[in-house]
Amino acid sequence: MSSFGLLGLGVQATNANKTALGVIGHNISNVNTPGYSRQVVNFSTQTEQRGVSVDSITRITDDFLTRQLWSDTSSFYRTDVFADMASELDNLLATDSTSVSTAIDNYFKALQNAVDDPTSLPNRELFVAEAEALARRFNDLNTVVMRQNDTINANLDSLSSQVSVLAGDIAELNGKIAGEVSAGREANELRDQRDQLVEQISELIDVRVVEQGRDEFSIFVSNGEPLVVGVNANQLVAIDGDPDPTKKGLAVQIAGNNVEITDRVEGGKLGGLLAYRTDVLDQSINELGRIAIAFAETMNNQHQAGIDLNGDLGGLLFSDVNSGSAMASRVSTNSNNSSVLSSGLVKIVDVSKLQASDYEITFNSSDDLVIERLSDGKIINLDDLTQVATSSDLDGQDNAYYSNFNDGEVQLVLDGVQINLDVTGRFIRGDRFLVQPVRQGASQFDTVISDGRQLALASPVRILTSADNTGTGVAEVNVTDPASTTFQATLGAMSPPVEVVFNNDSPTTYTVYDISDPLAPTPLSIGGTPLVAQAFTAGTPIVLDGYEITINNQPQPGDRFTFEYNTGGVSDNRNALKMSNLQLSDVLEGGSYQDIYGSLIERVGTETSVSVINRDASESVLKSTQESKSSLVGVNLDEEAAKLIQFQQAYQASAQLISTSQTLFDTLLNSVS
Repeated sequence: MSSFGLLGLGVQATNANKTALGVIGHNISNVNTPGYSRQVVNFSTQTEQRGVSVDSITRITDDFLTRQLWSDTSSFYRTDVFADMASELDNLLATDSTSVSTAIDNYFKALQNAVDDPTSLPNRELFVAEAEALARRFNDLNTVVMRQNDTINANLDSLSSQVSVLAGDIAELNGKIAGEVSAGREANELRDQRDQLVEQISELIDVRVVEQGRDEFSIFVSNGEPLVVGVNANQLVAIDGDPDPTKKGLAVQIAGNNVEITDRVEGGKLGGLLAYRTDVLDQSINELGRIAIAFAETMNNQHQAGIDLNGDLGGLLFSDVNSGSAMASRVSTNSNNSSVLSSGLVKIVDVSKLQASDYEITFNSSDDLVIERLSDGKIINLDDLTQVATSSDLDGQDNAYYSNFNDGEVQLVLDGVQINLDVTGRFIRGDRFLVQPVRQGASQFDTVISDGRQLALASPVRILTSADNTGTGVAEVNVTDPASTTFQATLGAMSPPVEVVFNNDSPTTYTVYDISDPLAPTPLSIGGTPLVAQAFTAGTPIVLDGYEITINNQPQPGDRFTFEYNTGGVSDNRNALKMSNLQLSDVLEGGSYQDIYGSLIERVGTETSVSVINRDASESVLKSTQESKSSLVGVNLDEEAAKLIQFQQAYQASAQLISTSQTLFDTLLNSVS
């Protein structure tokens, strides 16, 4: 080999090893750079000319681990935000300072004081104060819980904007990488940056990455909606809920049109926020509203069945759950509806059947509809309900409907609510209506009475047991309709007062007399039938207009029980006792007020515990994937130090080749001269 050939080999080797040293230095300097992938120099031998050349500088990567990292990142941030939000709600519901259960306890303690001494004005005023405190507790807790909904809406706005910015950056990098590749240059750093951006976008939303020609990434969300295609990026935007504007959604803007993806986003912070809102927050708001509505309705009904210190029938203790504004607030229309809603009302008809759920009504045609109960996804078709002939026939019904579709009218009764929809003209296929019977129950909960004298703690019916009775009969009375003629015909009086007189011994019978004229009593008629010589069964109610009489034990012939208006009954506490007994009654499906609230706390607590466990597990999986990827593509300083020595020695040896070549050349020149 000539000295010139030796010189060429030395130069080639020196340049190759210098490049390798530069790459090693680049690796070492980026050891702490997030997302940096270790680079290596690829050498090849020159078979004809002999020597070495640098073919390429490549980044070490693993497509499987990279995609697994994106997936694990999305899963972790979903569980992380879910757990944080659930923990906050759990603390709100269970803490004494914000718990409704504590306020309910205080309410019934104050009521018990009024039961013990119904004539005490201080006791009455204390009870009114605790009723007002309970209303504030419902309102305040609802406000704080709804603040979480506001937080979710704000995060949907900000996080969707971040996704759009990242998508634009990825599209820009696609263009830069394509340009570098076309120019024959490496784009390792740009690829690292793009992978890092995809990881950042995975923190926010679950994505699917497709690598296409010229080393471009296309990114899709949800069911394949394109977020990035080549050098073009679409916007992810937060949109107002439709028909519920209080709950924002997500959409991808494609060619100027919003394609909604709210229900299909599963991963990342956005997926966690949406899942938490659907699975925990909405159900908790509805459950809180259901308790508030049941409390107000049952307390109002019982309070109206009594009389106050002035001898007047009781009024509303809490706000009317079926006020016009309350009923109208429970229906929302979709903005794309073809029909125009002229009247939409939702009336609470039976709190014992009330569900903590919203409902969506969709019309398949002008005379057919389907109802979805959103809490559990149950589908109710019109054929599943019993049709009645007139709207008045719906009273007391469940799972029934009345329709006049030709005039755009339908009335539905299910789950303890009556839904009345009237549109101008007729319903149109595709019309959608959102029904929220209980969502605003806690926010609308308020007290009506502010004066302790207005508390109706006494029964309006006084029971007089004849001193001449020889049997063991004990009479009770239950007011079923204080709006009946019995109590409304003459204010402050009972029309008519009645007397129950027992006739025979075997079988025992009784007659009910109208004693409006005590000197000339007449048999009382109900529905045109005189209540004369009626068969008696102990404990079976005698149903009269607006009230029921129950006589227990065994009365004897000649025994008499008189029922009249309870004028001056200021020390009577019978209605207060019935109000107090509601505390432990199963007024709702699933138990008492506090049973349901306790179940709510338990359910949210369980969701919180599960979400924390899921977060810890997701975090462990993510760390494991990060470590696996780092061990493969990350910079190992010990390894790089060893390579540094290796290529430094190779560089020095290459330089020695050049020096040896120069010595041989000088020797040759000297020998010629």
